[in-house]
Amino acid sequence: MALLEAADQVIKDENIKLIIVDSVTSHFRGEYLGREMLAPRQQKLNQHLQKIFRLSRVFGLAAVVTNQVSATPDSFFNKQPTPIGGHIMGHMAHTRIYLRKGRGEIRIAKVVASPSIPESEAPFRITDGGIMSEEDFGDFGE
Repeated sequence: MALLEAADQVIKDENIKLIIVDSVTSHFRGEYLGREMLAPRQQKLNQHLQKIFRLSRVFGLAAVVTNQVSATPDSFFNKQPTPIGGHIMGHMAHTRIYLRKGRGEIRIAKVVASPSIPESEAPFRITDGGIMSEEDFGDFGE
């Protein structure tokens, strides 16, 4: 959170066009332990996400936030993992993409929520030459 407070000037000076925050909820989960801390944790997480997306709008840059998901063990029919961080994570994101492991070295990106992209999946592989899509790599050699 402290880094974002000083980000305005760095973004201007360095002409930054992309902000990536990896595992956004992990720090909040580590500092706000227990159910009694859930409300303060969610408020701080919301403030943090609001700052990221305000910077995105003000400076016209892309913001990518990664987050962990968890299985819902009591759900019999819906096996879709839910984002850790609750509804705040789901509501703050413009487009949500769920990444999962496929067979071998294949990964699958699934658009689960977007105002402009239909729900879909795309297999890909990360190679020394970059990210290869199914079209680029054929059947991925399998």
